[in-house]
Amino acid sequence: MKCISCGGEIGLTDERCPHCGRIIKETAGHRNELKTYREKNETAKRGLAKVMDGNVPLVISAVVMVALIIACGIALYVGENAYHFRSDAMRKDAKKNYDAYSREIRDYLDAGDYTGFAAFKEAHNIAEWEAPYDDLDLLWEMAKEYDWLVSEVESSVMFGRDAQRYRPEGDVADCGRAIRRFYEEYEDKRSEIDGDPYASYIHDMKAKADILLKVYLGLDDAARETFLAASDIEQEAYLEEVLIDEKE
Repeated sequence: MKCISCGGEIGLTDERCPHCGRIIKETAGHRNELKTYREKNETAKRGLAKVMDGNVPLVISAVVMVALIIACGIALYVGENAYHFRSDAMRKDAKKNYDAYSREIRDYLDAGDYTGFAAFKEAHNIAEWEAPYDDLDLLWEMAKEYDWLVSEVESSVMFGRDAQRYRPEGDVADCGRAIRRFYEEYEDKRSEIDGDPYASYIHDMKAKADILLKVYLGLDDAARETFLAASDIEQEAYLEEVLIDEKE
């Protein structure tokens, strides 16, 4: 903008021309509006400062509350997923120790300690469905059924009428289910078992299960076949007679 008196450059906020000293009336309205704006702006700043000063405790409380909520959320997430984190870490560790763990597994199998193998596999969270342990898949399927059978039969024989459940028949029913499950799985997977690298161990599990039923339940080969062909109710009636009534 130029001064109409001398032609010098002047600014919108200049009250006098810096060149000739003339009072500049043309921009007086702009200067007044700018002054009013600045005054309102300062007033607003002072008001905001007062509000903030008066609410500092509230602001601090709000910040603390938000921090606590975030911390609780993190703790809850970690707590809910702790098992998965630990499980993943153990599975990775099992892969790193494949050679050592494989030797220990083979020791359990060679000793015919299939319940020991099952406990070792679970304790180290060995993932039988993925490499390098995927050759254990079928062996594990049968070992866990065998482990359940052994546990239920021995428990039922040991406790008899002093059942672990609310009534002795509950233990008998579990025992019957465990027996059926193992033998059904063995028969259903027979063709797979015969081609499995651990077939000899699985067949040995079955032989040991046969001996277990004979020693504890009086089921020799013929009686076992008759027992397995019977209905669930007939099987449980037999087990009740052997495990409960006999102890009365």
